[in-house]
Amino acid sequence: MSAVYEAVPDSLTSPWKADGKYEFDRKLLLDLIDVQIQGGAAGVPATGGLAVAVDVWIATELRRAGIQPDVVWPRTSQPRVLPQALASAAGRFRYARDDEARDVQEATIQSLATLAGAGSTNILGGFFAKEIDVVIAEFDRGLELGVSSKTMTGSITNRFEEASGDLLNIRRRYPLATFGYVYLVTSNVFDEPSGWDRIKDMLRKLKSLTPGDERGSYDATCLLVLDRTGSKPKLLEDEVPDDLSPDGFFGGMLSALFSRSPVSEHQEARALWGKSP
Repeated sequence: MSAVYEAVPDSLTSPWKADGKYEFDRKLLLDLIDVQIQGGAAGVPATGGLAVAVDVWIATELRRAGIQPDVVWPRTSQPRVLPQALASAAGRFRYARDDEARDVQEATIQSLATLAGAGSTNILGGFFAKEIDVVIAEFDRGLELGVSSKTMTGSITNRFEEASGDLLNIRRRYPLATFGYVYLVTSNVFDEPSGWDRIKDMLRKLKSLTPGDERGSYDATCLLVLDRTGSKPKLLEDEVPDDLSPDGFFGGMLSALFSRSPVSEHQEARALWGKSP
């Protein structure tokens, strides 16, 4: 993940356009994917290479929207998961002016972060603990936002049962959590037209598992189609329906997050959102 995060710019631009719609960073996503391709990780399913690139992209998009950097897990530095209160306290800590004392203080804080942190986000649901790929959570509210990402580069498989089961598990403990699902497939998906149609149908049904009850469905789902046949990866955006687009996904996720939390929460993100008409 460190190599992928190195490709993320230090300065992030607001995703909100003048017309009030969200616009995802296409170049960023492709750059992150290319890091994994060039490093050889994208071709080895066991490494989850493409999934890592997608997870870092999702986390960065949330930061682009104004969510505080350390609030979003995986973090840009180790440990990838760290309690918000500890990260905030470390950022406010007043170090000694003496170099030797400062070195001791920095080493101590890093040691505490390592002991308190984790490498993955295992969230306790209603029935079992589940690793969620991108998370916003804190002790005073539990899980606030979660995104599960999946990648499919080979034969088409039915993930509906898995995705709906994960949602039932999480919603049972966190009915107010904002929850999304991102699915990346490669262009060979078009070799089986019926499978392509099933994928789109699955992602739409995941948003309407329980009609009339938003807690029983994903708040947003997203479909990405990656073409790796050329010298550089590219997204086949024209193949993706508008209701499954990345722009609609992040717009829907942020809208749900804001509507379920007090106006005093995520103020910077709300301010960026409010500047769009």
